[in-house]
Amino acid sequence: MSKFEKLIPFILYFETGLKREYLKLPLPEMFAMAKKTGYANDPADSGGATMCGVTIATYRAYRKRLGYASTSIDDLKAISFTAWRDILKTMFWDKWKADRIENQSVANILVDFVWASGVNGVKIPQRVLDVEADGVVGPVTLAAVNTHNPEILFSKLHDARICFVEDIVKRKPSQVKFIKGWKRRINCITFQGLKYE
Repeated sequence: MSKFEKLIPFILYFETGLKREYLKLPLPEMFAMAKKTGYANDPADSGGATMCGVTIATYRAYRKRLGYASTSIDDLKAISFTAWRDILKTMFWDKWKADRIENQSVANILVDFVWASGVNGVKIPQRVLDVEADGVVGPVTLAAVNTHNPEILFSKLHDARICFVEDIVKRKPSQVKFIKGWKRRINCITFQGLKYE
């Protein structure tokens, strides 16, 4: 079964420009280094303010579940590794029930897809799997993931992600500035493993 921690360095690397030498650090120390370059608030990015890839909207939803009445940009900038990790695990990894996905590479591309693209990261793979595209990973979707040839499924998911980001740019030409980075990230998730280029 797939392991959640294997995806953490990859996400931090691509969300923050983390230097490769920091990828050898224990995860909390790696996160501390990533936070130094992890804040972004590009006006062209519809996600708004982010810290290490967690958007302000995601952080507000997460903290609301914990009983916080409000969450500011300063709260986001101060996010702890424990909270960041819990968000990745409970709101993205678990959305795909990835602990139960048999192939790590398939889990990696699916979870990174939903991390980067929200519900499209579930519905598009469901269409690839030819199951109901309802945005919810239930037993039928999970069974479809695990019964497909993993290498063929991975290739189809990769192609679907590339088409998705290209379609974003067609619909919103202002997003063209992000396409090279989006494709680089997608292409660094390979069936053989995660690459850091």
